[in-house]
Amino acid sequence: MKLKSIVLSVLMLSVLVSKSQEGWRIGPTASFLSSRCYVIDSIKSQFNLRFKSGFSAGFAVQYGFNKKMTIASGINFVNKGYRFFNDSNQNGDLLKHNFNNIEIPINFISKLGFRSNSKIRALIGVSVNYAMNKTENLLSNKNNTFTIREVSQSKIYPMLNLGLEIANVNVAGNAFIFSAIYRQSFTNSVDLEIRNTNNLNSPKLFSMGYRGSYLGVSISYLFNTKNFKREDVFYY
Repeated sequence: MKLKSIVLSVLMLSVLVSKSQEGWRIGPTASFLSSRCYVIDSIKSQFNLRFKSGFSAGFAVQYGFNKKMTIASGINFVNKGYRFFNDSNQNGDLLKHNFNNIEIPINFISKLGFRSNSKIRALIGVSVNYAMNKTENLLSNKNNTFTIREVSQSKIYPMLNLGLEIANVNVAGNAFIFSAIYRQSFTNSVDLEIRNTNNLNSPKLFSMGYRGSYLGVSISYLFNTKNFKREDVFYY
């Protein structure tokens, strides 16, 4: 519910002035994001999975071709993962883990035209992720009631990006941007084998998968590169 409230708050910021300007903009970007694993086998009745919060931070670049079309890229450090519960006791027994990734997006951004005065821009594109996690890793929860064996499947995997953004451009042409973007991976990044901690050599209880898909809410501040040029000064 908290994540939904954040996304709705970002979309309500559409009352801000949104503009698109030709030329280059560069600057920092940061995101709050949420991701989770997905079901491969039937989950035992006492287990359940939850969304796991994470973050990303990096450097964004945009080039505006005209007032309606922009291409965007950059490079981000992304920290995302999963939470898994064994609810066999009253309080639940938690195991959680985040993976570190390097992500390079290439997105096309266009002003939506459903109203003549619309200020919202739609985003579509792709990202390439490089997973920095170990090839194989064993994690046990605090009370050692179960273990997850992480087995890396794809170190490099593509993602589809879909989202909306709202930008407030000041007099100098610098842009303060809010965005909500969903990134969907179609490749399994990590296999998660849930095992009994007391006997790791016994058959696994069941398997989960982790693709690295996530929903992110971002804030970026991009500087108009035209402001970096020094004015010529003539002395007579």
